[in-house]
Amino acid sequence: MRRLILLFMLCLSPELFPAETVGRFGAELHVRSGLPTTADRAAQSGEFRVAYLGGSITAAEGWRPLTTAHLRRVFPRVAITEIAAGLPGTGSDLGACRLYTDVLRHRADLLFIEFAVNDATTPPAEIEHAMEGIVRQTWRSNPATDICFVYTVSTPGWSDVVAGNFPASAKAMENVAAHYDIPTVHLGFEVAWQVARGKLIFKGVPSDGDRAFSLDGVHPTAAGHRVYADVLQQALPELLKKTTPRSALPAPLYADNWERAEQRALSPPMFRGTWAQVAPDDPALRGATKVLLPPTWRTETPGAAVEFEFTGTRLGLLGIAAPDSGEFVVTVDDRAPIADTFFDAHVTPTFCRARKWFYPHELAPGVHRVRVELSARPVDKIAIKEAAGKSLDIPSSYSANKLALSGLLLIDTAP
Repeated sequence: MRRLILLFMLCLSPELFPAETVGRFGAELHVRSGLPTTADRAAQSGEFRVAYLGGSITAAEGWRPLTTAHLRRVFPRVAITEIAAGLPGTGSDLGACRLYTDVLRHRADLLFIEFAVNDATTPPAEIEHAMEGIVRQTWRSNPATDICFVYTVSTPGWSDVVAGNFPASAKAMENVAAHYDIPTVHLGFEVAWQVARGKLIFKGVPSDGDRAFSLDGVHPTAAGHRVYADVLQQALPELLKKTTPRSALPAPLYADNWERAEQRALSPPMFRGTWAQVAPDDPALRGATKVLLPPTWRTETPGAAVEFEFTGTRLGLLGIAAPDSGEFVVTVDDRAPIADTFFDAHVTPTFCRARKWFYPHELAPGVHRVRVELSARPVDKIAIKEAAGKSLDIPSSYSANKLALSGLLLIDTAP
């Protein structure tokens, strides 16, 4: 045991930690074209809108508001408006679909994008298609919007970061960033640098106080968020040095990127059977990020359905994962039906959230007919929980089987 502990300490020693990640800034900062529009605003007055698109790390009251507060200090003559678009448990695929609704319609001047942690298990090619779609949508909407990718860290990518490498998800995003000359900042290298020197504990316990970067290996503590924000604040002067306006939108990396992705609202003409709109204070929405939740509709009648047509090549649904989530069946054109559920092991009576679901097969370009209906077959929620080492805390809370839908995720990738 002593030998194992010694080996572990040697692996984290400052001498053996990769030189390129020591201090600020080495491999963690790629300035590229910087933030030229943001730099021009320093001497101006008026309103400046900064948006944050990401997952739960961005949704938390941490690095995001700390960064906004810093921008207000840097640009005292500009009225900074924050657009908070962090949605827990979601990645770049849903980000590409909800981009207009949650960010672009608010006319963002600066956009930070954070999806590396939630995209950890997503195939790199899918990440690149979605991230490229986000970039191209943004610059089609407003070519002057500055974009910066920020990479955070969690347990699945920790060994890569400790070795001075980018995890697979961040590497995929770097390919997009390099093509579009977008600046990127990896916030996790500083965490690893401080852990190596005993200043932080990557996964600690509450009694570790400000030395604990996280308690679960994913979500930073208040101290962890301060490290993230500090890295970004230190990088900001470097990013603001580039004041040359960016060139025209280049040719895409992928002709079938997600530039034409959208999140479409449900409407009563789509409904078959009995559906009712879900009130914001409904128990099945406890824990959901309601400020970003579109109007949500629910049925508890097996066979009740939503029917619609769309033009595109990819199809998805935005639904609610809650204790009462049942099985749904999706039929596209004349293809065989596919059954699934929004329920997952994380759901509790006090924690529900929006979840995406994508049809597992690509579709030929053109118009497609879709039917989504509530199945009469119950979901084995006990098995889903047990597979993740969990149990139904209050079994009676999970007995219902309903379907709650918040939107349609539609992508046209045809050239």
